[in-house]
Amino acid sequence: MSQLKQILDELHGISKQVILLAESDASDILDEIVEMIRLFGEKIQSNGICTPEHVLQLQAIKQENKQLFANVIYDNLQLLITEYESLLAMENQNQIVFPFRYHENEMALVKQHENNHYFVNETIMEFEKLQARISEDTEAIILLGYGSGMFHAELLKQYHVLTIDPLSLPADVKNDTVLSFNDSKDASKTLLQSKFQSFIGLKTEVIKHPLYEDTQSLLELLKLVRNYLSESRIDLTTRKVYTESWYQESFQNASYLKENLDRIITIDSLKHQYKGSHALMIAGGPSLEDAIPYLQQAQHAYYIIAIGQTVKVLFDHEIRPDFVISIDAGEANAHFFQDIELDMPLVYSLQVNHQIPKRANGLLIPYADAQLTQDLLTFSKTVFSTYPTVALAAVAFANYLDFDSIGLIGQDLALREGEYYSASVKEVSSTDGQFNKTLYDIPLNNGEMGKTTPVLFGFLTSYQSLIKSHGGLSEKLINYAEQGALIKGASYRSLETLQTKSIQKRKLEKVDAPNLNIPIEYVQGMLDSVLDRLQTLAKRLHRITQQKAVTVDEFEKMLRDWDAMIEAPSFRTHIMPLQLVNLLIIQNKIKFHNRYNRTSAMRLSILLRMFEAIQELETQLRTIKRTYVETIT
Repeated sequence: MSQLKQILDELHGISKQVILLAESDASDILDEIVEMIRLFGEKIQSNGICTPEHVLQLQAIKQENKQLFANVIYDNLQLLITEYESLLAMENQNQIVFPFRYHENEMALVKQHENNHYFVNETIMEFEKLQARISEDTEAIILLGYGSGMFHAELLKQYHVLTIDPLSLPADVKNDTVLSFNDSKDASKTLLQSKFQSFIGLKTEVIKHPLYEDTQSLLELLKLVRNYLSESRIDLTTRKVYTESWYQESFQNASYLKENLDRIITIDSLKHQYKGSHALMIAGGPSLEDAIPYLQQAQHAYYIIAIGQTVKVLFDHEIRPDFVISIDAGEANAHFFQDIELDMPLVYSLQVNHQIPKRANGLLIPYADAQLTQDLLTFSKTVFSTYPTVALAAVAFANYLDFDSIGLIGQDLALREGEYYSASVKEVSSTDGQFNKTLYDIPLNNGEMGKTTPVLFGFLTSYQSLIKSHGGLSEKLINYAEQGALIKGASYRSLETLQTKSIQKRKLEKVDAPNLNIPIEYVQGMLDSVLDRLQTLAKRLHRITQQKAVTVDEFEKMLRDWDAMIEAPSFRTHIMPLQLVNLLIIQNKIKFHNRYNRTSAMRLSILLRMFEAIQELETQLRTIKRTYVETIT
């Protein structure tokens, strides 16, 4: 019998005896019942006898009117019985948060597992304690734990708030600002990172509900939220740093393709063409060193898909990839391809560093992963999502070709003796890999626990999103990194199980495809057409920002023109990516101003940021055009 049921049965039994005890003048026994009510009431804070002060008040009533004394005891017993009966109804639901109100108390039952629950009583006093720990300059809060919802409601009066509970919440309390992590665990990364965009530019604190116990599920959520928030910031910072170069590389690569139409293979023509065969995706983690001898024996039994950083290592050990894939725009990525004769098919995002396709002698398989590149590669109907790592892009490519299995080699996503890369890859790399002083504990394929960085942990969780979005991928993925991180959804096998029997590999040849048109001039003209509008808006913003104060009317008039610009379809698809971070910050600051902080100083700072963002956009568009002109010249 559960704890709740035991308490309820005892309360029912006592309730039947109260009137008889009052008639027999058994005041000592009644006093014991009062103490029992206080004890039970103390657990849920939802009755009239829950403190020593209440007991003293009741003793005064007993001296004046014993019948009234007994009636008060009886009434409180009925209140407790009603409350426990409602809680008992939740007995068979595991991992729930059940908010309720009792008299003036904001309550919640937090049920972790069967026979494991506790009660939360949110009071103004507790909220004030929480508020005292929040920095004065805080603008936004991510609260972990919903409780009764009172803390959430009070925080909303002052801050931009997202509340996430680790457990399941009733449907009537969930909304855009209240999420139940337990209900959306499979899609948590995509969902949370989309929510976190509204926090960019706002001083944000992640706060654990002070009345929630430090359970494993709550601490795990705390780690995930902080990591996802950090990843969102890293992703947006990456966009801010590289988007201009992505555009420049896209135009340069498109121009090169125009001169080499006879070498293009459309990615569309490869769909499902490799069903019945097996692939190995080669990444550059520490376990690649262990795998080299096995790869030398197995390379003719599998199609080898190598990410750029591993190609030279494979060549040095006489292992020839069947496909090489690359996605990064940076010079460091081009460094991997120095002194390599790349005569096998190159699969690449059109945003890749332009030196890489130029160094390739084999077939070219470009693909689009952004609106700009879709416009430049109009001959291709296939659009790959933008994956955070080239390894994930390689897995998605292998899945698109429909291999029966996709083996992961060197995909550790965990540190080995503090190392991020394999020794061989590190030798040919221009960097040592990303590292962070913060390390997470994660399970490894060998059953032990290992360490990983926040960046690698982010890549690990990205596999969950990839597996979820590609039906059947989980059955295909095999991880061969014994000391690598456990990837949920991928089975582990030892390197000894790799096949060595040679297969007849499909010879990839150029097939004439009609309409290999690359409309560079049209896309460039679309970007140019935005410049005049930007210049007009910049003049108005400059004039207003020279003032010492900005009225609400002036601000709202400016916002109407700003909204008209950013809502234009061509701006959102082609221009916004160049200033996505600044535009998000501006939009978030506008919302924060309109809801909480309608001051002239904040209006002025928002308009100034608008002016600076437009100036940067103008400079970026001119730079992109100049790069294109230099390329075709």
